[in-house]
Amino acid sequence: MFYKNLFHDPIKEISADQTRALVSSSDIDNYQLVDVRQPGEYEQGHIPGALLIPLGELPSRYSELDGDKETIAYCRSGVRSRSACQILSGLGIETIYNMKGGILAYNGAQVEGNIDAGLEFFLGRDFESAYELVFTMEAGLKNFYLTLADQAVNKPERELLDKLARFEDSHMKKLAARFGTASFDPESTITEGGVDIESMIEYFGDQLLSREQILQLAMKLEAQAYDLYTRLEHQESDESLTTFYQSMADEERQHMAIIAQQMDKLL
Repeated sequence: MFYKNLFHDPIKEISADQTRALVSSSDIDNYQLVDVRQPGEYEQGHIPGALLIPLGELPSRYSELDGDKETIAYCRSGVRSRSACQILSGLGIETIYNMKGGILAYNGAQVEGNIDAGLEFFLGRDFESAYELVFTMEAGLKNFYLTLADQAVNKPERELLDKLARFEDSHMKKLAARFGTASFDPESTITEGGVDIESMIEYFGDQLLSREQILQLAMKLEAQAYDLYTRLEHQESDESLTTFYQSMADEERQHMAIIAQQMDKLL
């Protein structure tokens, strides 16, 4: 295949701050992020919702991208993603932007884990429905916050953790009103993103000594869930499940925005 105007078309660019604003405010169905780094780099930290297609694989995998959506490519510093924009433009992706400065310049929530992290809970179908599992994970995150609240020494931190637990409870009621009730384990220990409570407390417990740290963790968990639902959307062939995961990803994005507002008030 001959790439059209491979080195001659001007590359459109978007700043890391503009990308962060887009991730926190825009509907996931309006754009797509493509991470063109290597799998090991992606696993160490990536922008929530980004699809991993290493630069060398773009010519054979570009069909995984939606040509009708605005596309933002990024890498570590902006060099590889600039090449990615040239390649994708030549392959027919019309609206493509290079994120200047790469992830090094990105001052927003990032998530860790490989492309399959957390998918086993959903794709393994251990639950009767994806909705039942989502409900169970919401209950797990609520229980996580309540467990931390019981352990909190200071009143401000305890009240914030109780507030975050009520937030998850409110979300569960909202989901029930929209999709119907679901059977779930009220003592669930699986939180959003597919991590169990015991592991979470062991890893984060001694770090949650201030409200700022608690909100940073809450943001990380919501970002992890957003990323998980986005990856599930790409994995699924069932249209009804794809739509469901899209709606859940958008819910988590809204949660990220609410937590960001709380952080702004605190700081």
